Amino acid sequence: MNAKSKWGKILARPVITFVLGAAVGLAFFTLFYGLSIVNPTNTNWIWQPITHDTAQHQIGWEFFRADSSGGTINGLAYPVGLSAIFMDVIPLIAIVLKPFSSALPTNFQYFGIWGLLCYLLMGGLGALLIRKIWLYVNRNDKSDKLKAKLPWQLLFTTIGSLVFVLSPTVMARSFYHPALAGQWLILLGFLLILETPKIKKIWSLAVVWAVVLTVTVLIHPYFLPMMGVLMVISEIRCWSRLNGKVWQKWVKLAVMVLAPSIVCLLFFAILGGFSLGGGSEIHDLEDKGFNLLSFFNPYGYGIIPGYPNRSYSPETMMWLGLGIILALVIAAILWIGSYKQTFVNLRQYWKSHQVQCWVVLAMSVALLVFAMGVRIDLGPITIFQYSVPDKIYEVWSAFRAAAREAWPFYYVVMLLAVLWLAAGVKLRAKKVKYLPQFLCVGVLALSVVQTIDILNGPKVIDKHEGFDGISQKADSFSPLNLDNLIKDRKHIVALDSGFRGDQSGTYVIARTALKYDMTLNIGFFARVPDQIWNDQSTWRDKLTNGEITDTELSNYLLFTTDDELIAQLGDYELVKVDKYYFVAGRK
Repeated sequence: MNAKSKWGKILARPVITFVLGAAVGLAFFTLFYGLSIVNPTNTNWIWQPITHDTAQHQIGWEFFRADSSGGTINGLAYPVGLSAIFMDVIPLIAIVLKPFSSALPTNFQYFGIWGLLCYLLMGGLGALLIRKIWLYVNRNDKSDKLKAKLPWQLLFTTIGSLVFVLSPTVMARSFYHPALAGQWLILLGFLLILETPKIKKIWSLAVVWAVVLTVTVLIHPYFLPMMGVLMVISEIRCWSRLNGKVWQKWVKLAVMVLAPSIVCLLFFAILGGFSLGGGSEIHDLEDKGFNLLSFFNPYGYGIIPGYPNRSYSPETMMWLGLGIILALVIAAILWIGSYKQTFVNLRQYWKSHQVQCWVVLAMSVALLVFAMGVRIDLGPITIFQYSVPDKIYEVWSAFRAAAREAWPFYYVVMLLAVLWLAAGVKLRAKKVKYLPQFLCVGVLALSVVQTIDILNGPKVIDKHEGFDGISQKADSFSPLNLDNLIKDRKHIVALDSGFRGDQSGTYVIARTALKYDMTLNIGFFARVPDQIWNDQSTWRDKLTNGEITDTELSNYLLFTTDDELIAQLGDYELVKVDKYYFVAGRK
């Protein structure tokens, strides 16, 4: 084998494609966010308004490393404890790091590294999917011809990966809700579906999906319904390889689906995912469902102005980008005259794979209905609204932002746009010698338009400017100085029910609790155990009725900002620090 052939063989490997796509993700991350936030000892950037929920997650990690039992954070939602899942600490990382807590620096964060990893994986996995498109479009070429096209293939896949790196849905969650930036999981699911026929042992596929679903639940439970559907679609592709009668095939398929599901739910249970004692506290499922026009509303993430939505929740934003939309339009034009034959081919495929096609259709419809919630909206218009039994609504409401479950459809449309455009170019250029160049020009034009559109969106500009020099900005949520109040107290108790929704207040008080090695009963957590609500009400009653004991006053530091409650506490010494009134003792 000569040197040229050897290098050609190396460059043709999928790992090279992955590395090139990951490099695109690295380049974008560096230019947009900067690398200072990746430094594990740099926590200052987290305590800024622009990072939103990242501060909540950092607090969860710091309480977790300080005192936890398994997946339960003992110092939050005291005395019940709070699952790490409900502080979105990305348990996959937190649990691995916990044994090394004492060796880690006092100021330690991993959310910057996680954000970078997400962009590397979006670029790398996206490039592998674009590579699949290239190979499919050029599937009739002989190996020698494919080798000759290799430089163009690498260029095509590298440029195409930018579509995923620039995903507005990832950008919107990056360092806002970091765990949900892990949308590379969806791309991984797509790759597993495509690679399923290559997995020789059918039961090995169930093992692979058990690992993937477990990783999924250790990142964020919101991904579980999406990845569960992708798992079923992957496993139904083994239908023709399942032995036995039809009913035996269905039993085997059910086992292949149930086994990974049980494994991941077991991990969810171990982490305390079922420990809340009740359903969702907030019932706004109607306002956070997928809008049928979500893909076409920039919502500030594109250069064209958005239009009114029935819901104003940012969770409905899934802007495809002008590049993808332009690709769909051009592809539609290129395919004129071929639609009839395409329809015939699809009908024949359906007849040959009826079981697989029906299952895929059923699972897709089920996921889409789940994502839309109980109200079907088309832009600013409600088409239909319906009700479901209370029990079903309660479980459904656990996924409050149900619109997120439409993310697989979002990325499917992106992939289909690139595929349809590339296939359309080949369709119109059958006898053209420079087809590879045309394909690269097409994906380059798509990516350029996509880049210009998204990076000039007003919300994207604001985010970029917000992260410019963020590490040098002053701490916005500094802990309070309670040296004169702490004494031997070990627990901080928020008396106001509204403190559960006080985001910035939680950051200040929680950091204060960490500073003095104290616990906190309630705050801006993803979910709050039912008992904590009852305990909070009990504390208020004890204070106002004069039933609180001296022992309790010496162990618990209670505070409020409620003027009405303050007026009822005339028998107690109140000390005001910042906006908070702390009960120091009896007068």
